[in-house]
Amino acid sequence: MKIAISLLSASSYGSVAYANGLLPALAEVDKCNEYHIFVSGESKFKQLVLQDNFVFHECLGRNKSCLKRFLWEQLILPKILRRKDVDIVFTGKNLNIFGACCKTVISIRNVEPFSYTRYKNHWKLNVMSWLRRALARLSIDSSDRIIAVSEAAKNCVEDFSRKAIGKTRIIYNGNPVVDKQRPTQSLDHPCGFLLTASKFVAYANQAGLIEGYALLTRRKPDTPPLWIAGGVLDRDYFERVKKQIQSCGVEDKVKILGLVSHQRLIELYSHASAFLFPSTLEACPQTLVEAMACGVPIAASNVPPMPEICEDGAIYFEPFDPADIAEKIDRLISDQTLRCTLTQKAVARSRFFSWTQSAQQIVNVFENVCKYNSSIIESPITSKL
Repeated sequence: MKIAISLLSASSYGSVAYANGLLPALAEVDKCNEYHIFVSGESKFKQLVLQDNFVFHECLGRNKSCLKRFLWEQLILPKILRRKDVDIVFTGKNLNIFGACCKTVISIRNVEPFSYTRYKNHWKLNVMSWLRRALARLSIDSSDRIIAVSEAAKNCVEDFSRKAIGKTRIIYNGNPVVDKQRPTQSLDHPCGFLLTASKFVAYANQAGLIEGYALLTRRKPDTPPLWIAGGVLDRDYFERVKKQIQSCGVEDKVKILGLVSHQRLIELYSHASAFLFPSTLEACPQTLVEAMACGVPIAASNVPPMPEICEDGAIYFEPFDPADIAEKIDRLISDQTLRCTLTQKAVARSRFFSWTQSAQQIVNVFENVCKYNSSIIESPITSKL
């Protein structure tokens, strides 16, 4: 079987982390099928796998234009797939290859286009989300199989398009930091810093976190400082968050780190007193999986899929209730028994997420979609610890 995978859009943290985890795992579990991996000229993905059945194709040089990548995938790639007699093409994103002459599999790893109208975004982001939403509907309807990275994402996709029902399979992301332990001495000194990490966009809800954090610091001035890591996707929202920090009077308690490297983020998890995740819209938040693996006590939004991902490895708050956010942060940093329990359960839960297991399940999808008619799909695997 010949399998093509397009990674041309894997340029940011989430998509890069996905490719970095998936490719070596695919090579580990599948030494028989022939893989053709399409990457940009500046990509380092080809260094991840040195195996005869993996062939990397550099495309578009160092071009970073989203439009050119889209046009190349839709107009040029189908011709290459036909010439190479590819059996199946997989894109690890919401977008299908519409002109492909073979079976197609897409992965839904971003549910923002399905729900963006619930948030106050910059108008340019809304235009892009509207376009992604239209393309996602076409992709979902035309693909042979859909991989959803959580049960919540699967429900979102099936609510969005009835044509997704019966051809969607749940396959969780893996964990790149399995068995990485947080330094035990950190647990004995809950006076370091609190950490949150997400790009600045309305659904990430840093503004709600700031409001709850400010409530707590007014009651308890010795509350550890809050460090915020993440790049700026919505400049207007970023400015609103900065103004809220000032209006809440916590300028001396909140530190904005900006976009940090993945290695730096792992270090921050490992030394933080607690990890706070107030997001209200996720598919399978990689940051939560990584934070659990590092053993940091976690308080997260109670919005799906956060409870699905962490289970009993975190405590949960209502993301639009500042008082509840404040109360849960207070519990997390002051209850030593709770902290130790959460650490143990989080590390145990993180081991459920395995790139090797994810890769094997994806290979199973490839084999099934080629073997059977597109109306037949194996039962979704939703097993948990």
